[in-house]
Amino acid sequence: MLWHLVLPFKITFWTLSVLLGVAIAAAPSMGKTRSRVFLWGFPMVLVTFIPSCSVVMHFLDRSRFGIFEYDVVQTIEDPLIARYLPPDARDLTIDRFAKGYRARYLVEPDELENWFDSIWNDFGEFSAEAKTAPEFTELTPEEFDREFGGLGWPRPAEVVFYQGPVASNGAGFSIWYDAETSFAYEVASHW
Repeated sequence: MLWHLVLPFKITFWTLSVLLGVAIAAAPSMGKTRSRVFLWGFPMVLVTFIPSCSVVMHFLDRSRFGIFEYDVVQTIEDPLIARYLPPDARDLTIDRFAKGYRARYLVEPDELENWFDSIWNDFGEFSAEAKTAPEFTELTPEEFDREFGGLGWPRPAEVVFYQGPVASNGAGFSIWYDAETSFAYEVASHW
């Protein structure tokens, strides 16, 4: 659940550790004792750790999260994202955030059906909820805004709703498929 904090923590930890180590090693050349540099440097590292970690996370998140476009699924390097997308999806727009993503992509109905069935065959036994058959439903403006608001995507009126396997921790995906335009709208979460 806190996976997005691990990389900034590691970068900050090792950077400050190396800086403190270099300062301790260079202390004699500056006319200081190593113990004195450690006694002053270690508290400074502790005090600066959280602000430094926040700055590192800010810059990392700008490259990890946000809206990204991909031609095909195979160009997505993040396995947390690619695993919940049909391999034949194309023209993908993905809004990535720490706990999941929202996506819009083109996919043919038979490719979506085959992939959906294979996902349930592979992971259905681990699902906290039973498989439900895809069903036609109307996607109201309120529902669409709740799930995809702020992205500027056109709202399809009638869609086929697919509910993927849901893990006990809440990870999983839901797809609203517009057969008229072949666009799928997906919300996925991972932990």
